[in-house]
Amino acid sequence: MIRKSIISKTTISWVTKDKKKCGWIAKAVYVQCILVYIGSASILNCMWSPDYATMDFDKLARIMYLFDSQACGYKVQVAKTVGNLKFSNNTRGLKIYPIQWKPALVTVSTRLSAKTRIYIEMSLSLHIIWMMITFVFHFFTNNSTKIRFTKISLAVFFYASVFVIIFDLSMAIVYVSHIKQSLTKGMVLRYSGWSVQLRLAAYDDFAGWLPIGASICWMRGIFLLGLNIYICKIIYFIRKKIKKKEVGKRTKFDSNPPIPEPKSYPPDDKNILYFRSGESTPYIKKDIRKDFVHRVFY
Repeated sequence: MIRKSIISKTTISWVTKDKKKCGWIAKAVYVQCILVYIGSASILNCMWSPDYATMDFDKLARIMYLFDSQACGYKVQVAKTVGNLKFSNNTRGLKIYPIQWKPALVTVSTRLSAKTRIYIEMSLSLHIIWMMITFVFHFFTNNSTKIRFTKISLAVFFYASVFVIIFDLSMAIVYVSHIKQSLTKGMVLRYSGWSVQLRLAAYDDFAGWLPIGASICWMRGIFLLGLNIYICKIIYFIRKKIKKKEVGKRTKFDSNPPIPEPKSYPPDDKNILYFRSGESTPYIKKDIRKDFVHRVFY
């Protein structure tokens, strides 16, 4: 049996092995966030212009996902292969305004690249929040001595990591569905509107590798996605271990209640009924002074 004063000082120990696991988990998240920041900055700052691409898949990847011509203010060059009609400006003295000749212009569709830009902004905001949560998680798991703050940081980091995994998987599903628009390289050019601007070496080759590759990138190359799932598994078992220790301690104290602390009471033994050893009838203790006065004077 344990006294209550000892129980109040008993705390659940934070295992050093689990603390080291949380340390490398935080570093892994930092590396992922930095990579996402670099990739997002390259897309949002319009660094993937198709003018510098030479290979077919490089050109198609840029115009399909990486480069939003409308957001980047890209001016499409004059289409030289489109025929232009020229009219004479000689009005022959009539009050007719002459026709101003302009070269044919080409517009391109930015539907997929514009959506990609929006998804990148969402992912960037999500990773900023995830990195802040990871910083708090790393601080409390490494420095905090109170298990309550450690439990809260573990729970918040766990649910944030699960949300990041769900977001990546949902984006991967969205991008793999674009394969129906990219069965051939020519289809990518037609859907994007760059058919006049760009030239390819082969138009009938399979181009479905582009959405598949984009889907794999959203899944962090599959390896990092598996690492994040493994991280969530580790955090889940650490939280479960802490809860198990808490439940075990409460159960032990419920089944074996502690001895209460001793308390002092004022002595008051008047009119107490008790038995002397060997007697079958109770004896009531009387006041000796009153009994002596009664015998002497009465």
